[in-house]
Amino acid sequence: MVQPDLFGSTPGARVYTVTQINDRVRRLLDSTFGDVCVEGEVSNARRHASGHWYFTLKDAQSQLAAVLFRGDARALAFDPENGLHVRATGRLDLYPPQGKFQLQVRRLQPVGHGALELAFRQLKEKLLREGLFDPARKRSLPRVPNRVALVTSATGAAVRDMITTLSERWPPITIRVVPVSVQGDAAPAEIVRALQFVNRVDAADVIVVGRGGGSLEDLWAFNDEGVARAIAASRIPVVSAVGHEVDTTIADYVADVRAPTPTAAAALVVPQREEVQAGLSEVLDRMARGLRRRCDVERHRLESRLGSYGFRRPRLLLQEHAQSLDTQRERMLRALRARIDEARTQLRASRAQLRSLSPRGVLKRGYVYCIDMESGAMVTRAQQTRSSQPLRLHFADGTAAARVEESWTPYGEPETKQEEHGQSKSGREARL
Repeated sequence: MVQPDLFGSTPGARVYTVTQINDRVRRLLDSTFGDVCVEGEVSNARRHASGHWYFTLKDAQSQLAAVLFRGDARALAFDPENGLHVRATGRLDLYPPQGKFQLQVRRLQPVGHGALELAFRQLKEKLLREGLFDPARKRSLPRVPNRVALVTSATGAAVRDMITTLSERWPPITIRVVPVSVQGDAAPAEIVRALQFVNRVDAADVIVVGRGGGSLEDLWAFNDEGVARAIAASRIPVVSAVGHEVDTTIADYVADVRAPTPTAAAALVVPQREEVQAGLSEVLDRMARGLRRRCDVERHRLESRLGSYGFRRPRLLLQEHAQSLDTQRERMLRALRARIDEARTQLRASRAQLRSLSPRGVLKRGYVYCIDMESGAMVTRAQQTRSSQPLRLHFADGTAAARVEESWTPYGEPETKQEEHGQSKSGREARL
């Protein structure tokens, strides 16, 4: 037996690197276990930005690290969540950079209920939190649409039932079938493109999306998140008609109206022609009765007016109004004449005042005004005169020529002694 030395090493023992140990352990795990199925409870679940899922599987005594890579995670119909009891199928591995023992999961299946039920519940809770099921955002259907688009399989019984029901209930309706796959992996993308197409080209007033009955797997395309968001984003009201009355899908919660069956959806979309005709007949009857009542009321009012005093003696009323008009006319004429007389009196007074203030009126009272014959200016003061200055004197009845002989300042003695000769209109000389 080989004894270890004082430092705990065994003489002659092989020395491994960390990488070598990890590689041997990985090969040992792979050759010993291969694919394993591990059952446990999910904890510490988190989704990395890369799309990989990291979580821990645990039971009452132990725990095991697990990783679900992005490619395998895409195939899941649900998201791993803490507390979920699952069966994980994969292989045991060692992650060399960290020396971490883990289970690489390729398939994950809930224990106790199916993956589809879990995915349905998770998506329903998610969209409910976002408000996509809120009745306030849903729109009412048009009362009488002109066009209906059916987003469904072109070969199924559902489309035939809808076309028949629509045509029988409302023959003028225009039906446009937009064929899509209603089950399988390609179905969700086709339904989304069909909804977007109908909205883009404005091909309908109402969209019916759905199919006939089937299993949960058959109806799963209408539980797709992309389909749900396309229905919510539609500008055109959407009616969901998926499966039978007991079937419920995410599309039913998001759609503006849910119909229990495709045939029921067709009945919700258009009215019954006979019912509309009966309603119109009732409206016409009500209008006729109302019109007759109105005519009776107006006839009664007219008869009351015809039996009144004014209609019984119209000539007397006209005479009374004519007499009143004559009285008013005489009052107006008297007021007008009085106003004219008053204006005439004011005019005469103004005319007399103007006459008394006119220059000719002043001259008639004995006044004279003189003009300097050389400059043409009016002479108003004695200081403006000079010896031998020729002047023209204006009287009320004519003019006379004069010459300054002498002039006086107010209250003073004569300043000059000058001869002044004036010429009257008759040619005689005047002396001032």
